[in-house]
Amino acid sequence: RIYKYQAHGYAFSSLEELLRSLGGEAFVNMTQRSVAESLLEVGVTQRFVDDVIAAVLRSSYGQSVLVPAFAGAMSLAGAQGSTWAVEGGNKLVCSGLLKLTKANVIPARVTGISLHSSEGRALYQVHYESTEGQGSAFYDMVVVTTPLHPSRSNFTFDNFDPPIADFPAAFQPSVTSVVHGYLNSSYFGFPDPKLFPFTSILTTDTPELFFHAMDNICPVNISAAFRRKQPQEAAVWRVLSRQPLDKQQLKTLFRSYYSVQVSEWPTYPRYDAAKALPPVVLHENLFYLSGVEWVASSMEMVAVAAKNVALLAYNRWHQELEKIDQKDLMHKVKTEL
Repeated sequence: RIYKYQAHGYAFSSLEELLRSLGGEAFVNMTQRSVAESLLEVGVTQRFVDDVIAAVLRSSYGQSVLVPAFAGAMSLAGAQGSTWAVEGGNKLVCSGLLKLTKANVIPARVTGISLHSSEGRALYQVHYESTEGQGSAFYDMVVVTTPLHPSRSNFTFDNFDPPIADFPAAFQPSVTSVVHGYLNSSYFGFPDPKLFPFTSILTTDTPELFFHAMDNICPVNISAAFRRKQPQEAAVWRVLSRQPLDKQQLKTLFRSYYSVQVSEWPTYPRYDAAKALPPVVLHENLFYLSGVEWVASSMEMVAVAAKNVALLAYNRWHQELEKIDQKDLMHKVKTEL
């Protein structure tokens, strides 16, 4: 539904309104209760939740079945076989969009946003630091696309009344270890590595386990001659964990290895720390994009939120208020068609 609404220019001033337009109060409620509770209510067994749902959530969000139902449903959708990636890496989505829009990119780090006024209209001064020093520029509209949490953003909002504060929440630390080596199939119950049949390994919510998931990964650019490594051959494995793997843990998973590359960053919201959904509108023409991650975190959700903010900014600027927070949109869209 959201793609139809956006194609007709409709926008929403809050995440709650966006969710209501798609699935009513049921979708809003899915951000307030756990995926385990929701699935058990519709007849999914506790064993299936513990053995399958938990494994999927650990491999995607690195969290338990206590995440909200909407985020959990998004994670489960991503576990199906119809997902895809961009050849050359998903980062090409961003660079491709920048090129298509002919955006004027200023390579600098934003340090603050201060509020001014011009002829009764809000004007925003964006302060930034670059390799050439400090600078600033004035804008009629600003979209903040970094999470407004103390651990993620360190820029300030000045001259706003009431002040714009950080949102009380946290992010989940995640460690990705890319290991080129020989899998220790014996650890997984296969003494003969030639008989190991899996390319992905998921885990249940067990306290003594030191990793969330691991999978045999392929290059992002696949040649015609490419073939996946056999189980007894050295292959490239991605291991997801909450803490960096120590040497003993690496020796547990691999008989031997050539190299290990580690990336650690706060990947996803820690959903058990969220109290409410963040706002979309911070000020008159100051918008916040990243709050959608607290509904569910994925590239598609962020793309939907980005288009919503663009349409919302456009509709507010041109006073097309009939395009904002409209009820019964399915009927309206059918009428327009």
